[in-house]
Formats: sequence, C-alpha cells, structure tokens
Amino acid sequence: MPGTVDDFIQRFGGQQTMDDREASQYLDRFASDHPQDRDFDNHALSSGATEYLGKLPDAHFEDAARTAYAGAAPAQQQGLIGSLMRALQNRGVNPASLGGFGSGGVPSNVNPDQYARVANAVRQQYPDAMQEVVREQPWFVKAMGNPILMGALGVVASRMMRNRNNPAPTQSSGGLLGKLF
Repeated sequence: MPGTVDDFIQRFGGQQTMDDREASQYLDRFASDHPQDRDFDNHALSSGATEYLGKLPDAHFEDAARTAYAGAAPAQQQGLIGSLMRALQNRGVNPASLGGFGSGGVPSNVNPDQYARVANAVRQQYPDAMQEVVREQPWFVKAMGNPILMGALGVVASRMMRNRNNPAPTQSSGGLLGKLF
C-alpha cells in the first residue's frame, strides 16, 4: 500500500516513477473515507481529476469514457448514470437536452456511446457537475485507463505542491495591517 500524502507528492515531484498499481492505490486512498486516509483529500482528487479531464480532446475523452462505461458492472453503470443525472438535475439541467438519455428516472438501457456523448457534453458545459460525478464515482477515473489516471493524479500532486508552497493566509496573520507592516 502506498504511504503518506508526502510520499505521493514526492513521487510526482521527484525523479521517481509510479507504476499502474501504485497509481490505482493512491486513487483509492484519495477516494477513501477511512480514518487512516484522512490526509488524502477527496476534494483535491475530484477537482484535480476534473481539471485534467476538461483538458482532454473530445475524441480521447469519449473513447476513454466509452471504454470505462462498457467495462463496468451493471451496478457501476447505473451508479455512474445516476450520479450524472443527479448532478445535472441539481443544476436544473435536463439530461435529454444534452442529446443523451431521458429526463425520467435512471434509465437502464444506456449504451456506452450514449454515456460517452453525454459525459463529454457535461464535462464541457458543466464541469462542476462532472466534478460531482468524479467525487461520487472515483473508480471511473481509474477505469478510463492508466494514462488518464496518471494525468489526473499529476494535476492533484501539482495542486498540492502549489498549496504547500503558497499557503493561504490565516486569520491570525494580522489581517490587512499585518500584510502591510
């Protein structure tokens, strides 16, 4: 099992490499709600992965989403569709308006092409909805393939390194006067 958050950041920030198994285990730790994984920030994962997914060319994203969806068990597919529909409906968007599945309950007959097309529209038009899907269904990023998993974890590590180097000011910093003097 991979080590700490510091180990994760060092792996991406240093000269070391990370294999597929380690990358998969780190994603699992970021997605975990176990007390031992509390330093692995789920929000950092979902926002970093969403940022990376947003930069992919349409064809690349759709191919990876199609493959991930097609390879998922039926229960995982339903979970993915349900998360996507809830995220859209929470924003007042009818999923049917994106050229995909209907606006009723969670459909049970969505094919991989339909899912990929709708997911691609969501990541472009409603990135916050895609972030919600990634937060609820983190396995999806892993199932999209190792290049996407590594790219997403790379963005997460980069953000974490940046945040460590530029910590946000705290209330005890003296406010505006503390910054001036």
